[in-house]
Amino acid sequence: MKKIGLLILLITISLTSCNRYGDVEILSVKITDVKIHSTSRAEVQLEYIVKNGSLRDLTLTSGDGFLMKDRVNFAQFRLVESEKILSGVTSASKARFNVELLDPLSLFSMGLNISSWKMSDFEINARGEISNDRGRKRAFKFKNMPLEKLINKF
Repeated sequence: MKKIGLLILLITISLTSCNRYGDVEILSVKITDVKIHSTSRAEVQLEYIVKNGSLRDLTLTSGDGFLMKDRVNFAQFRLVESEKILSGVTSASKARFNVELLDPLSLFSMGLNISSWKMSDFEINARGEISNDRGRKRAFKFKNMPLEKLINKF
């Protein structure tokens, strides 16, 4: 009987500690700062508004991948730093990425005015990890995902 009680207690604890990642919704993402280090390297800061319906504070602890245009790697990115996403609220958070341009010729063919680029022209291959305030981690991976659908995927 003690073993059954212990099993029920363990199941209850594991279910109540669930992060409910499905309740996390990214409402918008925008580029807030670009620091150009060279002709092919930059640091990009993104601001994203997140509705965190999960039970825990979350942090994007790692992230890297490729931004692709016409199924060709256009740029490679890597997470440098990100802010905590508070649980139970809708809030703005920021993340900084190092970005390295892999195909400079396509940059010139698209034009140097970044604001005129269409998100629908790009796809993303990415992987990363999100951790909660208790140290539990969850990995994610996207392959050939249209950049404009990334917001809805999370």
